[in-house]
Amino acid sequence: MRTDDQTGVVCGGDPENYLKAYFKGLYFDLDDGEEIQIKALREKFPMGEAAIKTLAENAGLKMYKYKDNGDIIYIYLKK
Repeated sequence: MRTDDQTGVVCGGDPENYLKAYFKGLYFDLDDGEEIQIKALREKFPMGEAAIKTLAENAGLKMYKYKDNGDIIYIYLKK
């Protein structure tokens, strides 16, 4: 499983558009069946689990786990 730390990201004001582009890039970067764990700050991506899952699905990825540890969220995706 790959890991990616997005806690230092500066998304320029619109976290939803940032995630759309980021997930689209992951779609092309990941091999079929490959998994990734993404660590991010909830303050930077406040839209919640359901919205993030929809963004992932729209990019052709499956979110199979979402973990909220207060300030840090973990998003688990599979291509």
